[in-house]
Amino acid sequence: MYDASVFRRPAFVAVALATLTAALVWWYAARPVDIGIDWHEGTWNSASFAPFRAGQSPLTRNWPTPEQVENDLAHVKTAFRGVRTYAAIGAAQDVPALAARHGLKVIHGAWLSSTPADNEAEVSALIEAANRYPQSVERVIVGNEVLLRRDLDAGQIIRHLDRVRQSIRQPVSYADVWAFWLKNPQLADHVDYLTIHILPYWEDEPASVTDMEQRFVEVIGKIKAAFPGKPILIGEAGWPTEGRSRGPAIADLPNAAHFLRRLPQLAAQYGFDYNVVEAYDQLWKAQQEGTVGARWGLYDVDRQQKFGTTGPVDPFPEAGLRAGASVLGGLALALWLIPAGFGLTRALAVAGLAQLLAAGAIDTLWHAQRLAISPASVSWCLQRLLFFAADTGLLDKPTVSELYRGYMDTTPALAEAWAWVRILATVVATGVLAALLRARLFGREAPGLARAARLGYLSYVAGALMISAMLAFNGRYLDIPIPEFWLPALGLPALWLAARLAGSPRGYGLAALTAPGPARLKLGLWLLAGAVAVILGEGFAIVGEDFTAMHPDWSERAPLIWHAFFWNRQILACALMLVWLALPLLAEWRRPAAAAT
Repeated sequence: MYDASVFRRPAFVAVALATLTAALVWWYAARPVDIGIDWHEGTWNSASFAPFRAGQSPLTRNWPTPEQVENDLAHVKTAFRGVRTYAAIGAAQDVPALAARHGLKVIHGAWLSSTPADNEAEVSALIEAANRYPQSVERVIVGNEVLLRRDLDAGQIIRHLDRVRQSIRQPVSYADVWAFWLKNPQLADHVDYLTIHILPYWEDEPASVTDMEQRFVEVIGKIKAAFPGKPILIGEAGWPTEGRSRGPAIADLPNAAHFLRRLPQLAAQYGFDYNVVEAYDQLWKAQQEGTVGARWGLYDVDRQQKFGTTGPVDPFPEAGLRAGASVLGGLALALWLIPAGFGLTRALAVAGLAQLLAAGAIDTLWHAQRLAISPASVSWCLQRLLFFAADTGLLDKPTVSELYRGYMDTTPALAEAWAWVRILATVVATGVLAALLRARLFGREAPGLARAARLGYLSYVAGALMISAMLAFNGRYLDIPIPEFWLPALGLPALWLAARLAGSPRGYGLAALTAPGPARLKLGLWLLAGAVAVILGEGFAIVGEDFTAMHPDWSERAPLIWHAFFWNRQILACALMLVWLALPLLAEWRRPAAAAT
């Protein structure tokens, strides 16, 4: 129950000041951002169209109904003049007929994979749809990023292209990241137009949204020089609204709005056609690409537009709800924590601390059901192991396909279950931390709570080591889970401060919250190694196909790689978090093991 003295001065003044300050900070952080670009026409040429809703996925073959597809096409028509599909069977098989009904143009696609039977079905369906619905199917694309995935080689793709070109009247193309066209120029002789993907966020050398114009000009210039006179379609151009950053490429609502408002202006200025990726958020993509892969849509999964074509843009989703919950939670925590007899200074310190802890807890809870930090998010590891086994002959490709599909069938349930585990763990950790803080502020012994806090701290250390290894070796498609570590990062100094404010003669050293003596040094050093590893991993991650195409000489590459070690603020913050978790271990490792009880 609350201590009634908190409603008397000076404690009441301290709580009021801290609450008002927190409210002002949240107001400033959540205020709409004026990005300085408006798109008054309000419609774009085309959008990647995948009408999957929550719980639906091509990986599990859980398809939208024809009614859902038609509703989405009618909705998309308000913002886009046409749509691009990626497959001729499954969710997109009804799109040509429905698009004709709604007056939308379609860039229809066939999905090519390493499975010959599936490719035959896709190509046949594409040919049939193009001939049956010429009024809606304006162009076709045979295969999407097949070379990038290494499912087929250029010769196999050419055979499919030639077959389609001989069977339909519409222009035919193949789509891939622009660098793969330069590596496989023979493909250009078998298409009517080039479909290249320019995604400054995803490229090996990511670019900020303010540098998008320079990146587009550079890439289009290289393609035009290599294939003079060939028409060009930017088959994928877009920006994610949420997820991990990639160096200067920051995934958020203002940057996405900047990109989509500026894109049609660039197209008019430099004379290229484009397709926006994508119309709707695709939650299923989080299983392969983390949170960022699921958040590229102009519309969210509930079909709500994320930002307008003109005016200011919200800085982050549900800003008002998160701000209100944080401020009210901090107010309640402060009223519960401040003991009788605290003066203004000490009461203000506790009230401010309560607002910080509430903000950390709310942010952690919010991200627990948004970030794809789950067993499902490490699917990249299984993919690479299976594909390596297939490439080396240890497993044949049909077996790999069956194993991978079986794994993907389980990942939605795993992801949802793990999100609930993280939510419950955050609630428990917040409760333990708050109770231990109150005990210390009131000068009480709480050995049971201290043991629970130590167990929680060690669980965070174990999670941090696992995450750092994943980010270091292949973090491109993994979230950077900074919100997951707000509680230990804030809790450790909070417990120390609480003991000081209460005038504890022992000061309650952090040894009570760390591992037994012999293990402290090892864990601390592993955390420091993880901090270095995530920075190195982020730097070397830029070396890929389009990076080498853009910078053929190592004299150009070396300084860029060095710069990449330090350009991602999220990775640097993650490294700092690892160091922060290591400090108590390194500071206390010389103390006797008995002091840790």
